[in-house]
Amino acid sequence: MNYTKRVEYGNSLASMQNWNYTTCLRGQYKFQNNYVDTLCERLVKCPDIKGVFASIEKDRLDHNNHLHLMISSNKYLNRYKLSKLIKFNTLGILNVDNIRNKRGVSRYVVKHIGKDFSYHNIYI
Repeated sequence: MNYTKRVEYGNSLASMQNWNYTTCLRGQYKFQNNYVDTLCERLVKCPDIKGVFASIEKDRLDHNNHLHLMISSNKYLNRYKLSKLIKFNTLGILNVDNIRNKRGVSRYVVKHIGKDFSYHNIYI
């Protein structure tokens, strides 16, 4: 996927849900696709969570990666609540920030889609 297609994808993604939170997760090991699915499915089972978009991004050094999340929720969300919902250590959850610019954040989280190591999915 070229840059133009990723921008289009990000713009479309921005309008799919009322994304209002973003965060990044880091683990001791590389995130595998099935583990990302497990984490995000735990989130969308919560009635307060309306949708989740997840994308894996490789770190600059090849030995690890991290996970970007965009979350649509009608309740206040912080890293401690998120940790309980997905059963993930709070130390691996970076700040849970409010999204002020949906298009900008959407474009940022899709910047590596289409590359050989990338994985992304939307959960509703």
